[in-house]
Amino acid sequence: MAVPEEHRAFAERAEAALAVDPMPTFRALSQETGVPVDTLVHLALVRWASAGSEALMSLEPQALRELIDARGREDWLAVAGIIDWLEAGL
Repeated sequence: MAVPEEHRAFAERAEAALAVDPMPTFRALSQETGVPVDTLVHLALVRWASAGSEALMSLEPQALRELIDARGREDWLAVAGIIDWLEAGL
C-alpha cells in the first residue's frame, strides 16, 4: 500500500521502530508488577492511541511539540499529517 506523502515521515519512523524489540521491557515490567505481558502491551497501545485526544487537553503534549517543530521546518506535509492524526482522535 502506498503511503500518502503527508504521512511519509510517520511511516519512516514506524519502519525504523521495527529495529527495536520492546518485549524485554514488557516482560521485565510484567515480572516486577505481576501484570500479564498481554495486558501491558494492550495498555501501551491504548495509551498511544489515546494520545491524540489527550494532546488536545494537555498543556505540553508530544503532538504539539512535533507540530511546532514541523511548522518551524516549514514541513507543511508533516503539519497536515499531525493534524489528521489529532483529528482521528476526536
